[in-house]
Amino acid sequence: MEQGYNMLGRVVKGIGGFYYVDDGKRVYMGNARKNLKRGKSIIYVGDIVEFDLRQEDGDCIITKVRERKNFLSRPPVSNLDKLVVVFAAAFPNPNNLIIDKFTAATLYNNIEVIICITKPDLVTENDLKELVSTYEKAFPVVIINGKNGDGIDKLYDLIKGANVALAGPSGVGKSTIMNHITGRNDIETGDISNKTARGRHTTRHVEIFSIDKNTHFYDTPGFTSLDMPRLDKYHVRDYFPEIDAFKGCCKYLDCIHVDEPDCAVKEALEKGKISKTRYESYLSILEEVKKWQK
Repeated sequence: MEQGYNMLGRVVKGIGGFYYVDDGKRVYMGNARKNLKRGKSIIYVGDIVEFDLRQEDGDCIITKVRERKNFLSRPPVSNLDKLVVVFAAAFPNPNNLIIDKFTAATLYNNIEVIICITKPDLVTENDLKELVSTYEKAFPVVIINGKNGDGIDKLYDLIKGANVALAGPSGVGKSTIMNHITGRNDIETGDISNKTARGRHTTRHVEIFSIDKNTHFYDTPGFTSLDMPRLDKYHVRDYFPEIDAFKGCCKYLDCIHVDEPDCAVKEALEKGKISKTRYESYLSILEEVKKWQK
């Protein structure tokens, strides 16, 4: 592309004050104008930016950040379409409340959720079915065996055409999934500490890998939690899709599905239409929210 002004690209990496911007044809390295380095104008990986080229060296100068669909401050990324919440069937064992807080916070940020279960070979078939049944009423669920790549094709079908990140505890196989789905073999993977049964952190900066023209994978460090948004008790239900599906079906429109009479959600719970594990997480988050409001 010829040197000029008002060029447009996506920030695919940022290290030490330098940014790498991809315009679809090549990646330019450069920095931002001083007014973009302060306050709300901080630049995130994933930002769509306008930039100029320096005539003397061809590097870029970012001049403007386009409006974002969403952004997360930890890790600093923007414009995500989907988040793949990854957890292992065992070693480390899944923590359902943490997973459910993660999914609720993700939906709050206007990001779709995909559930990915790894290490299926470490549990019985019945245990695996129970894990799947816990989440399949709310989200797409994919099972991936990192050893042989089983399930990668299904995951690709779910994320095709989207900006996607993987999130979850260390040691569950996120880097292995990245290697499979991007066709790379140089993304560092971590193993599990025998002493703590927790994974060792490997990724050190945010970087976007393009799988194809329209599918972009965010490789992120330390993406193990999201801050729970400050909801009120009447909005927690909005971020549990299988509970939100019964909106307007209860006797009372402001029903929060705890001890109200003629509650459609509690009736669905008794019939097995809602996971008991997910409902317990809902109650836990609800109690946490109530404490904020006191």
